Amino acid sequence: SGYVDDQGNAGQGGITFGNDLTVKNTSISIGAPDGTGNWAFFGAATSNKKAVFVNNLMEHTWWIFVNSNGRAGNSFWFKDNYFLNMSGKACRRNGGVYDNVDYSTDTMYVENNTHIMAQGSVWKFRNFPIKWIFINHNTFINCTGTLLETQGVQSNQIVTNNIFVNSNMQPFHSPFVGAEDRSENDRDELPTGLIDVATLPADMEQVDRKFLVEANVDFWDSKVADLAADCNNNATSGFSNWVNQSIKMNDRTKGFFDDNTTYPYLTEGIWYDKLPTFVNTADLLTDQLDAVKTFTLATVDTTSTDILAPWRVSSTEWHLADFPIPVNLAYTDADLMAGGTDGLPVGDLNWFPDKKADFNTNQATYYAALVAALNAGHTVLSVRELGGVVTQFSLSQNYPNPFNPTTTINFSIPKSGNVTLKVYDALGKEVATLVNGYETAQSYQVDFNASSLASGVYFYTLKTDNFSQTMKMVLMK
Repeated sequence: SGYVDDQGNAGQGGITFGNDLTVKNTSISIGAPDGTGNWAFFGAATSNKKAVFVNNLMEHTWWIFVNSNGRAGNSFWFKDNYFLNMSGKACRRNGGVYDNVDYSTDTMYVENNTHIMAQGSVWKFRNFPIKWIFINHNTFINCTGTLLETQGVQSNQIVTNNIFVNSNMQPFHSPFVGAEDRSENDRDELPTGLIDVATLPADMEQVDRKFLVEANVDFWDSKVADLAADCNNNATSGFSNWVNQSIKMNDRTKGFFDDNTTYPYLTEGIWYDKLPTFVNTADLLTDQLDAVKTFTLATVDTTSTDILAPWRVSSTEWHLADFPIPVNLAYTDADLMAGGTDGLPVGDLNWFPDKKADFNTNQATYYAALVAALNAGHTVLSVRELGGVVTQFSLSQNYPNPFNPTTTINFSIPKSGNVTLKVYDALGKEVATLVNGYETAQSYQVDFNASSLASGVYFYTLKTDNFSQTMKMVLMK
C-alpha cells in the first residue's frame, strides 16, 4: 500500500525512514496480487540520514527499490546484495535499484553487488550532484538501460573493478521525444556509454572534476551489436539517427579524459574487453539475452507498453524469491582473478568467498589507495610503491626508450611531501600528469601509456618541495 508523507508526497509502498536505517539479510519481492506494484519500496522521509542495505535478495520492482524521495544530504550504502528482475511497469526508463530524486545525495557507496535483468536505468542520478560515488567490485548482466544514469555532472567518482556484460544496450537518438526522456539522459544529448562526463552547467558549482575509472570488464554479445542499425532500418519512432550506447564512453567524454591539462583528475586505467568464463550463467547469455534484445528493440519506441519479462518467475501473481540462486558467476580467467586494483578478482567478490575475506580484512587499505589515486590524478595500478630506505632524490631514465606506447619510470624521494611527475611535449605543453599528491619517502615505479599521443620527443619532470629534474624520452610508433 502507498502512503503520504509530511510534505504530501505519495508513492512508496513499503518502508520509509526518518532516521538511520539498516536492512540486512532479507528477501524482498515487490508485487501485489493484481500483478502491480508501487513506485518504490524504501523511501527517505527526512534529510541527512544514512541507509545501509547489506546481504539482501531484492527481486521485481516497478520503478526502483530505493528512492531518495526529494531529501537532501542522505547517504546510501549497498553491499553484498543480489538484485534481480528489475521490471514490472511499462516504462523503459524505470526498473533499477536507486533514484536520486530532486535533491543531492551525500554519498553513494555500491560495493560487491550483483545485478541481473533490469529494464531501466539501474542507478539514477537525475543530474543532481552527489558528493561521493563509489561503484566498486560489482557485476552487471543483461541490464538494458543506462547503468549510471546522468553521471555526467558528478565529481568525486570511483568506478573500479566492475564487470559489465550486455548492459547499456538501449539505443539512443537526439533529440529524445518528451521531457522525461530528455531529463534522464546526457545534458548534450549524446550517447552515454558506461562512463559519461559532461560540462558542468552554469547553475552548478564549478569544481575540479575527479573521476577514477580502472580495472573494469566490458563485453557485449554480437547479438546486440546491431540494435541501433535495426532501429535505423525500421525508422523506429520516425527516426533514422539511432546510435549505439553499448560503448565505454562517448567522444566528448574520451576527449575530457585525454585532456590532462584541463582535466588532470579524470583518470582512465585498464579495461578488460572480454567475457569472463563464468562457471554457470544458466540461460542468461542465450534465451534471456534474446528476450532482452526483443524488449530493447520494442521499447526504443517511446509509446511502447512492453515490459521486460522476468526471469524464472515462480508465480503469475506474487513474485516469489528465486532461491537458491541459480547461477554461479565465479570464473577462472587468470588475468581477471588478479586484475583488480587491489589484486583481487574483478566483479562481485561474493562469488569468491576466500577473496572476499581478504577484501574485508584489508578494505581500509584498498579504499585508501583508490581515494589517493583519485586525488592524485593517476591510476592505482600505474603507480607502485617499491619501498626501501632512500637517502637521495633520483629520477631514472624511462625503460624502454624509445617506446611504443608504454614505458616505465622509476624515482625515489628521501623525504615525504608533495610530488608531481608530469610529461610535456617538445613545445613545453603538459600532456600527462602521472603523479600529483602527497607521497611517502621511498622508491616508486610509474607506468606511462602514450597511446593517445603522436610520435616524437617528450620530457618528464619530477618536482618536490626540494628537488626538480627533467629527463627526455622518445615515443616511436
